[in-house]
Amino acid sequence: QKAMRLGKLDGSVVAIGNAPTALIEIVRLIKEEGVKPALIIGVPVGFVKAVESKEQVLSQDVPYIVSQGRKGGSTIVVSIIHALLLLSRKKKETCS
Repeated sequence: QKAMRLGKLDGSVVAIGNAPTALIEIVRLIKEEGVKPALIIGVPVGFVKAVESKEQVLSQDVPYIVSQGRKGGSTIVVSIIHALLLLSRKKKETCS
């Protein structure tokens, strides 16, 4: 939350796996304050606002990865980040 308040989200990767309210806050910051993350990974788990928070991300003009439904969690966020890092590494190897 501190990074959200300090305006350090522009160009960052925002990864949320357990707090639908944090994902909702990111969407609010994008809409109301013009925050521009490089990527949102939004996979909060749960029954309260998890689905709604993910749906809000879909309408934003920011690259995103979200899961559908109520499933998600911090382990899923970590898996997505690892997959992106592996893809980045493979791309660098093929370009060299």
